[in-house]
Amino acid sequence: MKRKRQHQLLFRLSNEELALFNAKQSASGLNKTNFLLSLLKSATIKVYAFEDSARQLYNELRKIGVNLNQVAYLVNSGYFDSAKESLYKMQNAYLDVFERLKCFLEKPLLNAQITEKPPDKDGE
Repeated sequence: MKRKRQHQLLFRLSNEELALFNAKQSASGLNKTNFLLSLLKSATIKVYAFEDSARQLYNELRKIGVNLNQVAYLVNSGYFDSAKESLYKMQNAYLDVFERLKCFLEKPLLNAQITEKPPDKDGE
């Protein structure tokens, strides 16, 4: 008799994770395989597509980091007024980038649910 499921997965859990898994699996009344399959089938996993808009956010965040380093240099050099002025100039750009980043993280561009059967190894 040929097995329907011929693939195995091996993964490691901490003591706490194993206890949580065992408690939830036991409460479900399912065996371990069916419990994991039910989790797999009902889970929604967010996948972020890092297209040009996300790359632009990344570059703007890097620029903010550079600007903050420049402000830190001014403070460490005793130029407090210049540092304060630079921070005020950066404030709106900083808030804009972080608002766009927040929107991006809350609404990923893709969802990891499979909508069609992937092609076989032979491309069929």
